[in-house]
Amino acid sequence: MRVSGCPRCAGVARVGALPEGDIDECSGVVASGLHPDVLYVHNDHGDDPRFFAIGLGGALRAEVAVAGAAAIDWEDIARGPCRTGGGSCLFLADIGDNDGERDSYAVYSVQEPDALGGAPRASTAEVFVISYPDGSHDAETLLVHPTTGALTVVTKVNKGISEIYELPALPAAGAPATLVHAGSIQPPAGSARFTGGDVHPDGAGVLLRTSSHVLYYPMAPDQTAAQALAGSPCVLPSADEEQAEAIAWMPGGWDYVMIGEGKKEPIHRVSCQAP
Repeated sequence: MRVSGCPRCAGVARVGALPEGDIDECSGVVASGLHPDVLYVHNDHGDDPRFFAIGLGGALRAEVAVAGAAAIDWEDIARGPCRTGGGSCLFLADIGDNDGERDSYAVYSVQEPDALGGAPRASTAEVFVISYPDGSHDAETLLVHPTTGALTVVTKVNKGISEIYELPALPAAGAPATLVHAGSIQPPAGSARFTGGDVHPDGAGVLLRTSSHVLYYPMAPDQTAAQALAGSPCVLPSADEEQAEAIAWMPGGWDYVMIGEGKKEPIHRVSCQAP
């Protein structure tokens, strides 16, 4: 479906592949705001608390351990304003809960690395402990507003309606916070479960990825991500991946990238023009 105000996109192009080695179950991706053509990725559950910087073609640029973090089930990574001091921070979402057994979840915030390369390094995280107002949920999508820093989580269900929860403002690090229910959303016909998303760096729209679709929701300057997701989306080109998972905008335009979950997965890019 096409609606007014949507990007005009070309087809899906393979631009690289994940490197051999420790990135064996990529679950989230976000583009760097400091280093051109650099992506940050992380593994799903079972890995150490760490993330990787890779080039757009897939070359490993850095490995960063996240001190002060646990890695129960990391599912997404986003970029947004740091809680204090300004600058660009990465937000790692430990929000997976396939069995619905967790009482709380966590988002870890670290300063985006100002330099890449060299030996593995460590970065100390601010820890934001979050919970839902209505029990446990499985989720794979974290959205961070590029101006306000508000967090939005979209839950994952295999069929039917997902729920949207928000944290309008980051609490003090370590202070527990309860998300606020902010709406519901359903994948389009023929699709299932939301697996990732990203807010445009200019705040102009939201991408959501499902098992088979890429959806774009226009976003007004005064809207939250949840308010944008209440609108009508358009369907953008999606890569044919065995397990569609991660998606992120590229800065400086309207292109976006996609990576599936697995070893040596292709990195796909779609070039788009502004709506």
